[in-house]
Amino acid sequence: MKVLLVEGQTQAAAAAGRELREHGHTIEGCTPVDPSAPCKGLEPSGVCPLDGGDIDVAVVGRQGGPLAADERGALCAARYRVPVVVAGDPRDAVSFGPGTHLAPSDLIGTCERAARSGDAHVAAIRRELLMSAVVIPDDVDVDDPPISFAVRREPHRLRLEVRAPADEPRLPSIVKAAGEALRRFDPHTPVIDVITITT
Repeated sequence: MKVLLVEGQTQAAAAAGRELREHGHTIEGCTPVDPSAPCKGLEPSGVCPLDGGDIDVAVVGRQGGPLAADERGALCAARYRVPVVVAGDPRDAVSFGPGTHLAPSDLIGTCERAARSGDAHVAAIRRELLMSAVVIPDDVDVDDPPISFAVRREPHRLRLEVRAPADEPRLPSIVKAAGEALRRFDPHTPVIDVITITT
């Protein structure tokens, strides 16, 4: 797993970095070498680690207090739709949007689950398709819904599954709208695989 370690609070971030390395994960940072630059991507010859599209998860080690200036890398990760894991005391946690996961104890397990999770992507698809009336609440907001969506994050790609009855006449338009909604929500992941599962 490739992890963007956001070093807002050095001691907490260092502990998270050690644990991740011990479990064989690759660490990238966004702290600049040039103190006049706000981040690595804005250094004269710098490159943002997020531009490669292969960061699986971002980890922020926190020890309380308001959002630190050096924690802005987690905001960038959230904007790229990379899940953000906040390590440390959950009472000190800051939300970085719908892809935020808290890891008060099991950092490695939380990172591995977050890296695969497409829950925020599914929520965006459902919200957009309901707002545009491509689906209605009875399609998706009932026990055992007839139409459902699942998204799995993989390196450089998203896997979207659309599940619906085989005789659903709206199925082509639902699949098309779901794929478009996913691309609007996550314009950075290069590949989207769309799989239709009929029931």
